[in-house]
Parts: sequence; structure tokens; C-alpha cells
Amino acid sequence: MDVRYDLGDDHRLVGTLCPDMKLTLERPDPDVVTAVTRSADLLREGRGLLLDLVGRAQVRDAAAAWTGRVNTVTARTDRVDVDALLIRADGCVARALPTGQDLDATTLVRALGTWFGQPA
Repeated sequence: MDVRYDLGDDHRLVGTLCPDMKLTLERPDPDVVTAVTRSADLLREGRGLLLDLVGRAQVRDAAAAWTGRVNTVTARTDRVDVDALLIRADGCVARALPTGQDLDATTLVRALGTWFGQPA
């Protein structure tokens, strides 16, 4: 669990296995306001995962072209060190957006292309 791969980003989570976090999911369905799950449960489909942990629309918009390969989920957690995580299907964190940092959409799109291919 302490292995860290060099993926070209110095954030301490990048290149490590995603920590199993308790998440409260945001739901668009008016009948279901929230649901509680764990990050490990969201990785069971064997797809990439973009976790938007603070509701930043620009993060979700940057990944819109990869919806066929990457699940984008808006959720809340008690972590305070990241606003978003891009997680490969094997559970390895490919990108992290530190708390309060401006999104570099080009870097996120490049990471999506590297790990999940060109958008369909």
C-alpha cells in the first residue's frame, strides 16, 4: 500500500492506490438527495473514475468527452487536501487537484487521454 509510481505529478496521492474514502454522493434525482458509499465501491465496474469532491463544474466539463470510459461522480468526503481525483481502473490515482487550486483543464484532458485514450 505504500508503493508510489512516478506519474509526473508531485501531489502525494498521485501514483498511489486511492485511499478508500467514505463518500456522500450528490444525486440529480429529486427523490434521492444523497447516498453514502465508498470510493472502492465506485471502482468495481473496472472503469476510470473522476471524483469531483467539491462540486466544480469545470472539472466535470473537462472530462465530458470521456463519459464512455470514465465515470464522473460528484461527492462529498471528509478529505480536505483535494478538490478532485482522477483514478485509473486499477485504483491508482492518476491526477489530483489540490484544494482551492485553479483547474488546468489542459493537464486534466492530457491525463484523460493518456490513461483512457482519445475521446470517442
